[in-house]
Amino acid sequence: MKTKVKKEDSYEFYDKLLGKKRSFIPNEEQVVVSLRVNEIESQDVLDEKTTDLLNKSSVFDLDSGFAIIEKLSLDVLNTASSDVDSLSDKVANSIPSLVDEEENTHYFMPDEFTVQFEENLSEDQIEKILKKEGCTIAQKQRTEGYYTLYVPSGKGLFETMEKFNRMDEVLFSEASEVGIEDALYTPNDPDFKKLWGLKNTGQSVNGTSGINDADIDANLAWNQQRGNRKVIIAVIDTGVDYKHEDLKNNILSRGSEDWNFASALSKDPMDSGTHGTHVAGTAAAVDNTKGIIGVAPRCKIMPLRVNLTSGKNANRADAINYVAKQAKLKKNNRYVINCSWRMSGHHTGVYNAIRKAVKNNVVVVFAAGNANRNIDIIPQYPAIYSQVIAVAATDQKDKRASFSNYGKKVDVSAPGVNIWSTVPNNNHNGYSYKNGTSMASPHVAGLAGLIWSKNKDLTNAQVRKIIEQTTDNIDAKNPGFAGKLGTGRINAYKAIKKTPKPKIKTKLIKTFNFPQANAGSSTGMAYARSIRVHPIPFFPKRKALLFVTQKAFSEKIYLLNPINGAVIKSFDPPANNTLGSLGWDGKFIHGANVTTGSGSINKFHPFNGSLAGSISAPAGRGEGLTFYGSYAYYSTINKIHKIKKSNGVLLNSVPAPGGSCHAIVYGDGYLFCGNTNTGKITVVKRSNFKLRDTIIAPGGVNKRVDALAYDTYSNTLYIANQKLNKIYKVKLTF
Repeated sequence: MKTKVKKEDSYEFYDKLLGKKRSFIPNEEQVVVSLRVNEIESQDVLDEKTTDLLNKSSVFDLDSGFAIIEKLSLDVLNTASSDVDSLSDKVANSIPSLVDEEENTHYFMPDEFTVQFEENLSEDQIEKILKKEGCTIAQKQRTEGYYTLYVPSGKGLFETMEKFNRMDEVLFSEASEVGIEDALYTPNDPDFKKLWGLKNTGQSVNGTSGINDADIDANLAWNQQRGNRKVIIAVIDTGVDYKHEDLKNNILSRGSEDWNFASALSKDPMDSGTHGTHVAGTAAAVDNTKGIIGVAPRCKIMPLRVNLTSGKNANRADAINYVAKQAKLKKNNRYVINCSWRMSGHHTGVYNAIRKAVKNNVVVVFAAGNANRNIDIIPQYPAIYSQVIAVAATDQKDKRASFSNYGKKVDVSAPGVNIWSTVPNNNHNGYSYKNGTSMASPHVAGLAGLIWSKNKDLTNAQVRKIIEQTTDNIDAKNPGFAGKLGTGRINAYKAIKKTPKPKIKTKLIKTFNFPQANAGSSTGMAYARSIRVHPIPFFPKRKALLFVTQKAFSEKIYLLNPINGAVIKSFDPPANNTLGSLGWDGKFIHGANVTTGSGSINKFHPFNGSLAGSISAPAGRGEGLTFYGSYAYYSTINKIHKIKKSNGVLLNSVPAPGGSCHAIVYGDGYLFCGNTNTGKITVVKRSNFKLRDTIIAPGGVNKRVDALAYDTYSNTLYIANQKLNKIYKVKLTF
């Protein structure tokens, strides 16, 4: 049965079968919780605490006895990843999700591991080993000699695996892992299985079977990004059935705009056939319980109607120019144009419009054409223009569609055979199959929409580069066409993974004066969302910005109003005249000394400043201090140390990002590390210290970062500048 296991700080073991050590980095933005399933009869009879826990879980399975909780849910539950075990008595143990050397995320059960014993071992011999090690069986797998075992009481998961891997009787031992790919985002649209281009398991679609993974991995991409309302996919085509049940909620509001470039008599962009509606569905059909889902189901569709059978090319140029103008006027939006059509030669008006659109940061996507010819030899316009992304079509086996054009002027390929999508009918809920590079092109347009949804700061050239550099090479499946199907078939998951997060945007919203001028060399701050400022328990708690700065013979800890900097109260901490940093752990104020008494962290009662205890800390000037769960991050300028909050035990140390760290604070999964000498704040991922961004502090030529505080709930960063005796309140947008 499940018992309490030891919390571990190191996550590594020797993989006996691979013959190498495997190391993992904790990602405490996600926590795997092991549940005492034998005590849970059904979800309907859970106690309130466990129900609340499961409701906040992104994934849970009572039969398997686990739940996965995201960091945002931990914030709502008012706890940290290290404190999850206390949320419910039905929680047995917990462990962060773990990231391996290849940046894959693993979801290990904190109290289970698996063992494959050597073939010549009898059950009696196995039972003797388990009894000796104090292990009980969680499950006897169907494979002979293969067991899932509970970690013995008081032991750690990784130390137990390590011990078993040293046994001659064991072939291998590893953690019991939850595979949650099926729990990743899967749409509830009933026709999703027909959309082989988005997820291909080899299923038969329209009477043709495919091969596994000959798709764009859309569902994997959706787990990270599904679109943004400020990203607009302009479908320049026969029009779109904007009343269609699977499109109408994603149609951009038109107002009085004229979106019918095929007629001077009507502004209505209603589809004159079926082609444009089909294209729009592939690009951005709504994520709902009806029909299909598009590649970018949260992006907006701008339907611009042109005549593709007998219309003038100048009208098509007008439509492209219209999008270019919108992009120029509406700087907060991003625009993608999909053109699933061709022309019978060069047209200067269309070419000029494409150039104008690209100049105005629009991504322009064109179908490569359906004439089964090399467009390097017989040009296909406008696909051959260097400003556009030209798209060839592939089938369910990743082979070039028999009709698809090809050549070195093709940029990428995408699914274009047996494509199931929206079409108009009398009830505005029709669907059908179509073939063509016309169907391949909107897969690429949708992907451009996803990339921009993740990072609107990218240029159209950067979006295009990501699309072209993250394809799956299909040359081996297409002998005779190597290098003629672009860089390969697009892969949405790879593209989204490669897309960088946007720069952190800053906005100065308030400036406070120090409550007392700095006359020394140290300043500290921390943000308390709920702090007890009065010794009488029934007095309400409040928000406060904790502040200290060095002044000769007078060093006070101030509680400031975080809205306007007004002093709420102050106290003189005993025997602490060189405090260089402050921290708040939800109960006590902590202060680290920079000179006198350096190498220790004292904690003070928040209502009178009396000493409540102290812990040892790494030697050096305690310039920065912040807390996350049961850990403290402590800066001694050139190094950042991770220590246990309870006793100061050093867990690990890393060089300070940017070379020096004079202030540090945790917020929203990141550590903000301030460098006073440069006025820069380096933002790194707390779990692995990977660089996220760099922020320049306010203060002009006198910019400094002497102390930092962070309000996670409002994404507000407080920056202290002791040269100017100012506190800057800065709003961050991630």
